[in-house]
Order: sequence, then C-alpha cells, then structure tokens
Amino acid sequence: MNMFKAAVIGLGNIGFFFDLDPLRKETWSHVSAYIKCLRTELVGVVDVDKEKIDIFKQHHNVLTFESIKELMENTAVDIVSICTPTEDHYAILKKLIEYPVKAIFCEKPLAPDICQAKEMVKLCKEKNIVLAINHTRRWDSNYQFAKELIEKGKIGKIKAVNTFYPGQLFNIGTHLLDAVRMLIQKDPCVLSGVSFDIEAQDPSVSGWIEFDESILCTVIATGERKDLVFEIDVVGDEGRMRIIENGEKVEWFVFVESTRCSGYRELSLMQMDPIQKKDRFVESINDIVSVIDGDESTVRCTGNDGYYSLALSVALFESAKEKGMTVNIGEFNAS
Repeated sequence: MNMFKAAVIGLGNIGFFFDLDPLRKETWSHVSAYIKCLRTELVGVVDVDKEKIDIFKQHHNVLTFESIKELMENTAVDIVSICTPTEDHYAILKKLIEYPVKAIFCEKPLAPDICQAKEMVKLCKEKNIVLAINHTRRWDSNYQFAKELIEKGKIGKIKAVNTFYPGQLFNIGTHLLDAVRMLIQKDPCVLSGVSFDIEAQDPSVSGWIEFDESILCTVIATGERKDLVFEIDVVGDEGRMRIIENGEKVEWFVFVESTRCSGYRELSLMQMDPIQKKDRFVESINDIVSVIDGDESTVRCTGNDGYYSLALSVALFESAKEKGMTVNIGEFNAS
C-alpha cells in the first residue's frame, strides 16, 4: 500500500479541538482522522494562534507551523485539510495549488460566496488536484445504506422529501442540503425561503425546493443549534425511507394492502439487519486516498457537490431576504 503524508491547516473544533470533548467517542477531527487512517501520516499542522499550537503539542508529537509557506517548504505533503474560517478557504486553496499537493480536503461551506466556490472547483480541476468537501454524511454508513436502498428502487419513484435541521443555514444547513442531493440524486430547479432571523450572522432559513421530476422538498429550521434535530424523510410511490435520531437510526417502510380501508395501501415498517457502522471521518480519508491511488475515479463528496450545497444555501438566503421570492436555480453548475 502507498502511504500519503497529510497536513491540517486550522486547529479549531473540526481541525483538532473536538478531540478534547470527552462525550465525542467517534472520530471528530481532521487531525484524528489522519492519525487513525492506516494509509496516511500526519506530518504537520498550521495555526497562527500560539495558544492552540501549545495545546496541540500537549497531545501530539507532530511538526507545527505558523504559515502555509513554512509548512510546504519544510515538509512533503500529499493531502491538506483546510479547517479555517470559511472566508479564508479561497485564499488558502490558491496558495496550496502552487505546491505539488495531490488532494485538498476542505471544510464546509466551500467558500463565502458562489463565485469563489466555482473558481476553487475550476482551479483544482486545472491542476488535477482532488478536491473533497467534508459533508460527513457522504461517508456515514446509515446514509450510505439509505442511499443504496433508494437507488435500488426499494421505495419506488421518489415523490416528496421532508427535512429538519436545528438552524444555521451556512453551517448545518449545507450538510442537510448536500445529504438530500446525495439521497435523491436529482438537481434543484426552483426554491423559496423564509426566515425569522435573517439578519443573524448565520440565519436559520426554512423553505421548499423543487428538484427534477417535480420532487418537492421541505426544509424546516427548528431554530436552536444546541437542540440537535437532523432528519430526512423520503417518500416514494412504493415506500418510505426515514433517517432519524440525528442519523443514528434508519427506518424503511413499504406500502402494503390496508387491513382497515378497502382499496387503499398503508406503510408497513420493514425488519432490517443491523447496519455495520464504520468510522465516517476515517472513511472520508480512505476515500480520498483511493482516488489519489487510482482505485476510485472520484471522491464521494466532490468540489461540485460542495458548490451545490453552497449555491442552494445562498439561493434560500436570498429568497428569504425577499420574503419568499421564488428563485430559479436550474442554471447553477460548477463545471
């Protein structure tokens, strides 16, 4: 097996500090994901905050740097994670692509605006650099199971989707929108949004999205990030797939002849074998490595996917600012 050298830029929560939460039992940071992956070696981290660097050194014997230039000129790096605030992603990526990196793993949202996001996708394509976006549910066993059942037609033709998320459109909301696109594999056409805190730094926006084949999706923000609610309910003409309990549980229903009303069908819960859970963060690194090594053609969450989740979020935000004005997004394309 080929081994690949990795680095993390930004030692915030997702970069490193989530590791210090005693209640988080799975892998929750880029630092830990690279350390646990059998095919990567964490060779360096970058942060301008010396206090964060000092805390990091208490836990890991890994080289630390204060700048990307210092990192890239003193170490050979194949994969780099961008874990800084969103407004810095574009500038950091532009610096990284001047070095011989093979892959960039960028936190969501991809960029602060769709123009920068589209340019980031374009630049990586031109440089033949793998660009992956950390919408983690792309590598989650439960979501992958639900996706495969839907692909196999187990709930028939998709008719409607209902979703809930706690709030913060450009943070948790982008995860939700990406997960919907992954599950139903349709492109969005038009949407409308509404918000009661549109002036917030990251507002909670609800609304509806019409996808191809007239699939209507509702998006409901419940308003409090700390009150975790992240659910997706996909209804087809032969059944239903529910992902509930913040992704910890999947339910599959099929329509059967009703025993209560002649000529009608009702949903019946199917019995399923337990889903074999994998460490989704480590799986994301394995996925990137597989593409670099030529074993897979593309990562599960591409730059284009990251662009779409951002574009949908921006469109919902713009619609909400205009009191629900319908926005046509059928022409959005990152390529």
